[in-house]
Amino acid sequence: MKATENNIDLVIFDLDGTLIHSAPDIVSTVQELLRRRGRPRLEDQVIVDAIGEGLMQLVLDCFPESRGNDRELAEISKSFELVYEEHLLNETEVFPGVFDFLDTYLKTPGHHVAIVTNKRISWTHRTLKGLGLDAVPWVQVYGADSLSERKPHPLPLLEVMRSAGVSRERTVMVGDGFPDMGAAARAGVHAVGCPYGYCNAEKLTKAGASLLIQSPHDLAQALKEAALLAPRIPVA
Repeated sequence: MKATENNIDLVIFDLDGTLIHSAPDIVSTVQELLRRRGRPRLEDQVIVDAIGEGLMQLVLDCFPESRGNDRELAEISKSFELVYEEHLLNETEVFPGVFDFLDTYLKTPGHHVAIVTNKRISWTHRTLKGLGLDAVPWVQVYGADSLSERKPHPLPLLEVMRSAGVSRERTVMVGDGFPDMGAAARAGVHAVGCPYGYCNAEKLTKAGASLLIQSPHDLAQALKEAALLAPRIPVA
């Protein structure tokens, strides 16, 4: 297939809940911290729902007593870092269909892929290497601390498009959370929501997903459909 037959030439992926199933290791880290602090366990889903907006928000959601207490917030965040380093790749795995899609999509000249995640960049690179995703020729890999702004700010997406030399009309954001949908809307690119990740279809649709897929196996078809949509006007 020639690039002119499918005008989605750049796919920007979220990481957790989109390319990889990392929730078990994040959940086990939070549960261990709760145990150490003498707190009762949380329902796993409560923790899963907090994934995607970065470490600080995860701590605030799971340890509400840290709100307004900078010292305690810093202490819990540091403890999370140390424990998560131990759990990072215990159970995390690539979602089925991801490698198949990447292999097929990148065979077409002019196609590009990138990652924009709110995961810390050091953890992101370690995760990619551990799962074999570091061999993919990503145009850019941006983490929460890579730029001056992170999702839902559009800056990371705009920087990726600039690096790839691809316009917003030929770009799609693929993700499973509000930050992904928000960044896409502000950057003026269509968003493919992934309810197989950590946010359900209804929430993703309300957040601005242009299309939904039930697994990475469905992404190729979604890109064909996205190519037929009218260009999206950036949201201020």
